[in-house]
Amino acid sequence: MVALRVVDASDHGLIAALAEAGLPEPGAGRYFGATQYGALVGYAGLEGKGRHLLLRSLVVLPDHRARGAGARLLTAAEDVARDLGAETLHLLTTTAEAFFARRGFVRGARETAPEAILRTREFAALCPASAAYMTKAIS
Repeated sequence: MVALRVVDASDHGLIAALAEAGLPEPGAGRYFGATQYGALVGYAGLEGKGRHLLLRSLVVLPDHRARGAGARLLTAAEDVARDLGAETLHLLTTTAEAFFARRGFVRGARETAPEAILRTREFAALCPASAAYMTKAIS
């Protein structure tokens, strides 16, 4: 099981992990450090409020990759999103479409995203148009 704890967007570990993975620097939203058996295994971010949340920057630290930590981190992030009242998670990815598809996310057209998601910095400026837009109902 992975436990999430809130971390500040200025957390040096978070910033370094995102940079190493080639992901955007933290911006708006809530960020979480994920621990498993007392060890930090990765980070995830959720942006927005209400029924639709954007999953930002899910990243597993190098020493914990290919061991199922990513799937457990995603499940924990989905649980937090559900607790926050979300019904659907949205994301953009350039490298992990297959990972998210195996976990129930479905690719869609970016222009079909809800207005609140379209207005996020990630959609508007950070991710290239070639990034896959994916959603998952979590309610």
